[in-house]
Amino acid sequence: MNYDKIILELLDRIKNLEDRVNDLESGPYADTMKIVEDEGWVYNPSGAASRKVSLTQKARDYIAKRKEQAKAEGSNELELLCNDIQIALGVTNRTPCICTAMYDCMKKGDVIVSAPPSGKSTTVRVKYYL
Repeated sequence: MNYDKIILELLDRIKNLEDRVNDLESGPYADTMKIVEDEGWVYNPSGAASRKVSLTQKARDYIAKRKEQAKAEGSNELELLCNDIQIALGVTNRTPCICTAMYDCMKKGDVIVSAPPSGKSTTVRVKYYL
């Protein structure tokens, strides 16, 4: 076997993965990446044990953080799309969890801008009034 060739291929793959991580950390979703905790674990600053958080809860937390950011920027409303939340959280094919979180975060006066009859789709769009 040509071990040198295999090692070089593996090093190239590692380099490509490192480049992709750097792109994610500095790309258009860099700010939202800070909102999402590492692999669903929540770390308590006091050093207490960590616990696993569901994707639905991570999505609720993400939406709440986006609402806070929009309000701090002086906006009166925030419109979010399910697919954008999935991208920000780094997941795919988890539409039901994301949509559930979107509906859970609605308050009186918030509006579902678009949704299919099932209510679960990447095209679900909700307007939150702040």
